[in-house]
Amino acid sequence: MNIRGVILLVVLGVPAVALLAFGPRGRYGVPPGRTVVRYWEKWTGVEGQVMQEVVDRFNATVGAEHGIWVEYNAVSSIEQRTLIATAGGDPPDVAGLYDYVVPQYADQGALRPLDDLAREAGVPLDEFKPVWLDICQYNDRLYALPSTPYTIALYYNRALFRAAGLDPNRPPQTIAEFDEYARRLTVRDSAGRVVQAGFTPSTAMLGWWPWVWPCFFGGRLWDGERCTLDTPAGRAAVHWLADLRVAQGVEAMIAFEATAGAIESAQNPFLAGRIALLFQGPWMSNWIAKYAPSLDYAVAAFPSSTPERRHVLASADVFVIPAGARRPREAMVFLRYVLRQDVLEELCRRHNKLSPFRSPQPDFLARHPNPFIHVFDELANSPDAFGYPKMPMWLRVLDEIKQMLNRVLANPEQADAALEAAQRKADTIVAEYQQMAAKRHGGAR
Repeated sequence: MNIRGVILLVVLGVPAVALLAFGPRGRYGVPPGRTVVRYWEKWTGVEGQVMQEVVDRFNATVGAEHGIWVEYNAVSSIEQRTLIATAGGDPPDVAGLYDYVVPQYADQGALRPLDDLAREAGVPLDEFKPVWLDICQYNDRLYALPSTPYTIALYYNRALFRAAGLDPNRPPQTIAEFDEYARRLTVRDSAGRVVQAGFTPSTAMLGWWPWVWPCFFGGRLWDGERCTLDTPAGRAAVHWLADLRVAQGVEAMIAFEATAGAIESAQNPFLAGRIALLFQGPWMSNWIAKYAPSLDYAVAAFPSSTPERRHVLASADVFVIPAGARRPREAMVFLRYVLRQDVLEELCRRHNKLSPFRSPQPDFLARHPNPFIHVFDELANSPDAFGYPKMPMWLRVLDEIKQMLNRVLANPEQADAALEAAQRKADTIVAEYQQMAAKRHGGAR
């Protein structure tokens, strides 16, 4: 069965019809003689406005020289809708996606390989940090290009450090030291209720990456054929989470996490001084500047199991050209413009993200809204940096990992059982996907 049939019948089903019929439509007013390049992107609001400015500058300069006009469309549920449009034979020419969907799209034939197009267009691939290029590849082929990358680090409240008798200039250096800090930074009232947590990995309170913890013990979740949750690193991670939960108090922490305020508000638990240690990205400084400008905080690497290692989560928004795009070369002319260092770094700075380049321009760092952007940038150079597992069935496995984490946090004594159950479910998901992929490829896999 071809990619259209597989996606529509197996993955998406009936809703595809409506989305194909009522998909995004471009703006009017295209100058005569221009070839229209349709660009779908997930960004709205301020982020969308910044990208629209980039598009407008391209249309007025390079686009005019090459007879190209880019139409920017902000698209909700962009991952699903891009797949649907590709299956229906009417994809955009460029799409802005999240990096973790690239393996699935590439494996299902929904993306055009970019190796030749990027080389022909003169895209300076060797000027990007290796971690960002690795994220954009699948099975040794280039399927994406970096747009706005980021790393995740440890934010910590220096004032709460002082109150707990900790040195505000010395963040924890190892997981063991982190545990001690988290314990000392957890505060209860006279009734035993947690009013300030040292740390929580809960998805209910800013725990956006529930899958990462085995990686901080030196593990990886994918070996190319099998999801590897139940490993020594995986066991160490769930035992760490369980022990931390017991030390802070299971019921008290569950009650505390139920009080999480809105993320983009003064009730954000880190901004309100209710969480002392936070695993987050560079965009946090936007919210701090807006809602808690007097917050005394700093940023450092999140500690690993040993002090000589610096395990770092690295991720990125990416540009892709869907399979079947009608204007791939014109799309690459646009992407080559966006990937100019001055253009892309302005976009990244205004999105409060990192520069993907090996050597960011001094002006990028000096003008960046995050005063600790140099920390995030340096972390991207770590040899222990890791991205999302390159699993084409990743999103289904992620659901199981979330359930495992929630089970461990609610019942720490069930940590091993939760891990073993998640491994069994992951094995089933991988096997089902591989069987479907074998049929899709006519058994040649």
